[in-house]
Amino acid sequence: MPSEILPTAEGDLGRTPFAHLLVYVLDKQLTGALFLREASGVEHAIRLEAGAPVKVRPGDGHALLGQMLVEAGALDESTLQGALSMHGLLGDALLLAGCVERELLEQTAARQFTTRMTRLFSLGADTTYSYFDGRTDLVDDAAPASTMHPLAILWAGVRAHAAASSMMAETIERLHDVTIRLHPAAAIERFAPTPEEREILDRIRENPLPLAQLFAAGFAPEETLAWMVYALVITRSLDLDLGTTPLCAEIQPAPPPAAARPVTLARIRLRAAASHRMGAAAPDLAGDGERTRVQPRPRKRGRPSAFTLAARRIETPPPREAVSEPPPSAVVETDPSPPAVPKPAAAEPPTHDTPSSESDKAPTVPMPPEGQPDAARPAHALYCLATSRIAERDLTGALAACQLAREVDPTQPDYAALAVWIRSLLGGADLRARVAELDALLEARDDHAQALFYRGYLRRRIGDEPGAVQDLRRVLDLDPGHQDAARELHRIAMGKPAKRPSGWYRM
Repeated sequence: MPSEILPTAEGDLGRTPFAHLLVYVLDKQLTGALFLREASGVEHAIRLEAGAPVKVRPGDGHALLGQMLVEAGALDESTLQGALSMHGLLGDALLLAGCVERELLEQTAARQFTTRMTRLFSLGADTTYSYFDGRTDLVDDAAPASTMHPLAILWAGVRAHAAASSMMAETIERLHDVTIRLHPAAAIERFAPTPEEREILDRIRENPLPLAQLFAAGFAPEETLAWMVYALVITRSLDLDLGTTPLCAEIQPAPPPAAARPVTLARIRLRAAASHRMGAAAPDLAGDGERTRVQPRPRKRGRPSAFTLAARRIETPPPREAVSEPPPSAVVETDPSPPAVPKPAAAEPPTHDTPSSESDKAPTVPMPPEGQPDAARPAHALYCLATSRIAERDLTGALAACQLAREVDPTQPDYAALAVWIRSLLGGADLRARVAELDALLEARDDHAQALFYRGYLRRRIGDEPGAVQDLRRVLDLDPGHQDAARELHRIAMGKPAKRPSGWYRM
């Protein structure tokens, strides 16, 4: 791990098992670098994007791509050695030489990522971790990121190495007499269960029973039931009467109001301030997993942008009273009547330093129709509320407000473009899908500078640098003062990785 910068959070897997670390990362949608150091000195690194592990670099070269292709019979050793002698990524060299089909290469790369991530769940309790918030440059390369959903990573890792968790036995013991009932909003399909596991989950859903009776029922091995229940507990996918919401909860949208029912402006504004929960999308596309280290950069502090300060002054209902959570490593004790259930342990909440803004240029906000007061333009008010939520790092609230703005005025491209951008920042976003949405938007409005900037930025993230350059240059043609576009073009020319947009775009 880098020695010249201090980690945001650190600890060991004895107190915070690796599965619980990933739960915390996904729950908080953290972006940064996580390092795991074994007692032997071997160090593994993971790149996190909005809560999803997207790249992994094992310290001992575990599950090398070339060796996996040889074992699969796709290559021989001499061909592999010839490809390794070329510069660049191994996968690119094999494709250019015509030694392997793209589909097989991508399948093997996805299997490599799964193998490497799953193995980390087996690390001993004496393994230490260090998390560096926002420092994606510490685990970076030219390969695209993984598409595996973080819940599928958790499920596969617990399936293979549940016994390595220091909290597995305690959790199962506490649940002995607790009725095991699936939460109705649990994102079960995101776990990618096997057919046998899906059958077990269906049995649990149809006939909730205390864990002891589930073991006695004999429809599945006790060891299998134990790790499945453990995984469901730490992801909050069981309804244990604790009032918790599952990770990546699948909540159905509210039905639209009846057409005959008048919608007042006041009600629209109140709905925008209501609490909303959104599920996470699928993560980025898979890469080959081979990594190179980039020299870290010092972090900076700064002040919010002018637009951020202005957005915070927008009239919104008073904030709800904050509910404090117990320390991550604590065990939550319930009322004495039901058995106590442990709350997943996690790292101490990392602090978020706000980097200095490289641009105080305010985004283009659609102006109200001429002669109409603010109260007569509810969609615009919801759009402003969405930008305010972004400034407060409340992505789910921002997306909810933006979607409401689109329902009120579906013709405004600003609202559609902002909704796509917010979804690209949520946990495990499928960036290629977001680019496709922007493609459709720009077909109808090819001069929308902000949509072009969003697409150019995301194209860099998925490896389409020529397309990114084309979009960013077009942005500057339309808006010569767009400093984020100018900065990204400069970073491309200097060969530097993509950087989060400044000011109100930064998460």
